[in-house]
Amino acid sequence: MSLLFHSPDRNHDQLEGLRVLVLGLGRHGGGTDLIRFLVSRGAKVSVSENAPEKELAASLAKLEGIDLHRKTFDRHKSEDLDDCDWVVVNPAIPPSSPFLEEIASSDTRAVTEMGLALSWLPSKHLAAITGTNGKSTTCVLAGDMLRASGKSVSVGGNLGGSLLGDLDRPDPERRYIIEISSFQAERLEPDGIRPRIVSVTNLSPDHLDWHGDESRYFAAKQRLLEPSQDEEALAILGTSDPFGVGFSCPHRRVIRCGNEGESRQEDGVLSVMSPDGEKISIPYRPSLALEGDAGIENVLHAATISIHLGATAEGISQAIHDFKGLPHRYQDLGEIRGIRFIDDSKATSPESASAALARSDAPVHWLCGGQSKGLDLVALANVARKRDLHAYCFGAVQKELYEALQRGEIADDRLHQHAELETALAAALNCADTGDVVLLSPAFASFDQYSCFEDRGIHFQQLVENCRQTRNVL
Repeated sequence: MSLLFHSPDRNHDQLEGLRVLVLGLGRHGGGTDLIRFLVSRGAKVSVSENAPEKELAASLAKLEGIDLHRKTFDRHKSEDLDDCDWVVVNPAIPPSSPFLEEIASSDTRAVTEMGLALSWLPSKHLAAITGTNGKSTTCVLAGDMLRASGKSVSVGGNLGGSLLGDLDRPDPERRYIIEISSFQAERLEPDGIRPRIVSVTNLSPDHLDWHGDESRYFAAKQRLLEPSQDEEALAILGTSDPFGVGFSCPHRRVIRCGNEGESRQEDGVLSVMSPDGEKISIPYRPSLALEGDAGIENVLHAATISIHLGATAEGISQAIHDFKGLPHRYQDLGEIRGIRFIDDSKATSPESASAALARSDAPVHWLCGGQSKGLDLVALANVARKRDLHAYCFGAVQKELYEALQRGEIADDRLHQHAELETALAAALNCADTGDVVLLSPAFASFDQYSCFEDRGIHFQQLVENCRQTRNVL
């Protein structure tokens, strides 16, 4: 029996005495803001985690002083469902989890934090952003554009940070920019509220280990585009990838971003489609963080979203110029002895790593590897073959990736295998010359050796900083 998720059966000011089980606290405390909100509204909250208590020390520290009804560690227990009205399921818990079947067989109402947010937050000024690549950058940039235009803005969702706390500070003019992952989108309730504005950034197959196959992954993304209760519902889609181009939205007005789209960039000017159907011209002065085709696409999505939420052309232009980029997304760490270092740890798919490899003409020492997500590597190998590079494959996927690059006809003397990132970087530095680039763009998830892509990127930056302090190779 598959688990069906529901909209909340009460409003956010009617939670007194509600018995809630939060399933999945997360090692980084992803559920702590939700728990604090529920407890502040009088709910009786329990927590269930598969992980050992000692691995959750950082998350539990954030809940110090919070009165929890029950805490379960090491495994989810059936008895935790006996006395609860709702169970809030963490998006990282895969559909294959046996405990989800137990929930489906119980009388407990299954909800998600994203479903609660979309049901309870004001929908008039709310936009959701999903996609495979670029969604976090687009979210932050759209928020910057609105702030530069004098609007109050909250940005959150999958990007990090619960938005439920805003319900304690009601502001009818506040704009909401919400990033929604495929995990979150798949669990949107069939009868639930859909955002008035939905932007789908660049798409490619991803997370097949979680979804099972490509069709389910793309179907999850498209769930956001289901009919909205708002007559002015809008879908903002791209023009560059075949998956997004194939999306149909019969119940929404559609604006395409990119070449041949209604919103496009031409000769240093953004031409952005406005709510009244007119094109607004905006001078385009991109920061280094927004260079390249992917950067332009993200800018167009963010500008179109923000225009429809009340941003000005001046605010949009200023935000583009000032944008510094997000950590671990092709982040320039500077040079050491003429060698440039780039942290692109967020590149957890072959497509995102391919885009990173295409951004520079300099010889590249490519640090790649991690944990497989079951994705095809042929296209990545084809891109790598055309570049002047050495590939240093590390982590659990090192052998699989090494062999895929071999089949892509990359010379053996340019392929290297290493157990971990540190030894891969040391080998890269022994080969790198002045003018070369050392690029961490893994193409895979980080969970074989790190808790998240951020930790992997932080480790890389620490290694680079150690090198900078000694002004020497590792």
